[in-house]
Amino acid sequence: MRVGLDISQAVKKKVRGIARYIREILPLLLAQGQTGAIDPVLYARGDRILRRAPLSSMRNGTPIRWMPFRLYLLGSGLDLFHSFGNYLPVHSRVPLTFTAHDFRVLDVNSDKSSARLRENVKRSSGIVCLTKHGRSRLLHHFHDYNPERIAVIPHGVDHETFKPVEKSVARLTAQKHDLQKPYLIQLGSWFPHKNLETSIEAFAVSQACREGFVLAFVGGGANSDHRENLDTLAKLKGVQDQIKWVEDVPAADIPAVLAASDCLLQPSRYEGFALPLLEAMAVGTPGVASDSTCLPEVTGGAWPIFEQDQFEQFARHIDSMVFDSQKRDAAIEAGQKRAAIFTWEDSAIQTINFFEKIVQMESD
Repeated sequence: MRVGLDISQAVKKKVRGIARYIREILPLLLAQGQTGAIDPVLYARGDRILRRAPLSSMRNGTPIRWMPFRLYLLGSGLDLFHSFGNYLPVHSRVPLTFTAHDFRVLDVNSDKSSARLRENVKRSSGIVCLTKHGRSRLLHHFHDYNPERIAVIPHGVDHETFKPVEKSVARLTAQKHDLQKPYLIQLGSWFPHKNLETSIEAFAVSQACREGFVLAFVGGGANSDHRENLDTLAKLKGVQDQIKWVEDVPAADIPAVLAASDCLLQPSRYEGFALPLLEAMAVGTPGVASDSTCLPEVTGGAWPIFEQDQFEQFARHIDSMVFDSQKRDAAIEAGQKRAAIFTWEDSAIQTINFFEKIVQMESD
């Protein structure tokens, strides 16, 4: 089975989101190719084919082809073409599939920005969703889409990288990023739907705040207006001096920065998967998540869940994770068991099974 894989969105300087997903799963798919389970051909769109260094590090000798435009895919010799991101050729001689990371552009009723996703769904022969919640949103918006052509394949955890580490050792890494005091962490981009406001409000009324903890936002990406609004809120709540804004943490430091924290905060209003939840679980850090979208599904009952935007309830759960040793230990143990279920190896195998199923359905 010869499969074309569009890896264009992994050719970025900052590897997060879709880029990280591709870089995690691709080596395992290529390894399966060496066993004969799949015969992969990599594709890069437009000028991304010129970025030799990142492409070379990912391809591992696998053939790579150029897609000059997004309009037409010859697909010579392919049985199927899969995009890991949100791009599909307008015309193709072979079946097309893609990974739908979330349906936020449809759920927030943004007709203009949702046009590409709608077209992708229309021309696809199959779709990978990351969660059951994502699958339900797909079928909500596209009632006639064949459920048999949808696969739910969650992200995995790199358990060699994300594993328990001695707290004192982890703190040495955290200190490199000016995280000296005990801290709570929210990891990821600082976009509006990540709901940093509720973390600030909850922190301001928490016992953790009164006990001198720091709230660390580790990530980046906020535009100037949004960042200014967050700073204004922090000042209004009187916690501006207890908030750390930490950008550009190297990927190699993230496990220790997670492990050194006392609690992960995940108050998002919308998520497609929220991988930091599982990675925090894997290193032995407890956390609290909102009841939004897929978050209860991903946490699987291991951590407390609060009603979205209910910051006082959020604060109570945070304090229970920090100061109630019995609840904290239970959340850590349940989290580690939960995270152990998810591996990138399993994600890769399920993805190949999905390809085989779609190729078989197209040939029947």
